[in-house]
Amino acid sequence: MKNYIKAFYVILLLLQMIMTTSCEDVTVLSLNGFSKLSNLVVKDSIVLEEKDILNPHYVCYKDSFLVFNSLNGRREIQLLDLKTEIVTEFEVIGLGRNEMQNYHSMNSSLKNVYMFADNRLGRVYGICLDSLRVNGKTDYDLFLSLPLEENSHFYRFMETPNYIIGIGMLKGGRFGVFKKNANCYKEQMEYPVNEDIEKMDYRYRGALYSRTMMASNNNGKRMVAACFGLVDFYSITDSGDMNLEKSNHYHFPQFKMRTTGPMITYSKEDKVGIMGLCADERFVYALYSDKTFKEYGEKAYSATYLLVWNWDGEPVRAYKLPVDLYCFTMNGDTIYGLSRDSSPIVYVLELHKMDNWEDEN
Repeated sequence: MKNYIKAFYVILLLLQMIMTTSCEDVTVLSLNGFSKLSNLVVKDSIVLEEKDILNPHYVCYKDSFLVFNSLNGRREIQLLDLKTEIVTEFEVIGLGRNEMQNYHSMNSSLKNVYMFADNRLGRVYGICLDSLRVNGKTDYDLFLSLPLEENSHFYRFMETPNYIIGIGMLKGGRFGVFKKNANCYKEQMEYPVNEDIEKMDYRYRGALYSRTMMASNNNGKRMVAACFGLVDFYSITDSGDMNLEKSNHYHFPQFKMRTTGPMITYSKEDKVGIMGLCADERFVYALYSDKTFKEYGEKAYSATYLLVWNWDGEPVRAYKLPVDLYCFTMNGDTIYGLSRDSSPIVYVLELHKMDNWEDEN
């Protein structure tokens, strides 16, 4: 049966490649600076059902592993070794040794460690991929404990060589910055605001921006934060102070505030916007969906476009994706994109960046 399934996806992949082999500009995207679109081509695919990876909601590339997170059921972490095709699974939720109720993956500067955090307790854990590859199994270890203030509430964290940066319901700003190996913490930077958001207190602003994704360059001195149609570029000094360098605010969210139930509800007529975020030394990449829930339902949360900026916040290039993607990760010029349209599949695409790439837009 698996051979029939694989044959079906091979045929589907070939059809998609035939339909998307042209790299010529094809259409126009209504975002400032992205005047034209180019195509990307699917090079390969991984049918995750064949690996018993059945419910992934997140994918991350680390040291020739693809790491998947599930948000339902056991909410397991699964690591697929691309060299051996062996899958290793970790169950971290429950009342075991760490009493973890929830976790989020973290962007990390460590190439051979996959990191995730218990946001409630401020505990950061790591899985050593070298140990996993050599021994065939390993455990996850406590990397550090953040000195959370009483009643603080974080949604997710990002790790850089010198700092852990978090977002949440923070009184003092959009970001909480922890200096590693020191009891030093700062809350800083303002949220992007329009007339509606300006009236909100910090709790509602934090809830509204809970979808924020973060990424940094390798040395951690440049950082980008994105959600909805809002992309903000920051620099980080050696002392941990953040400076806003550039804002690209394409569209703000449409929402309602509530006093019971969820604090924020989003309009079904609003574009979903940024769906995923990656960065390297030269560029920032984001999945973008211009769909609305009203028109597309759950399919609105699959992106149709890949947008690229340089670290000055200038648009470089936009791509029309050959398949809609739920989230993505990158290794150099290679994109691993997770699709959840029917059964979960990872599509492999190549960017082919050139030295004069920025001059071609």
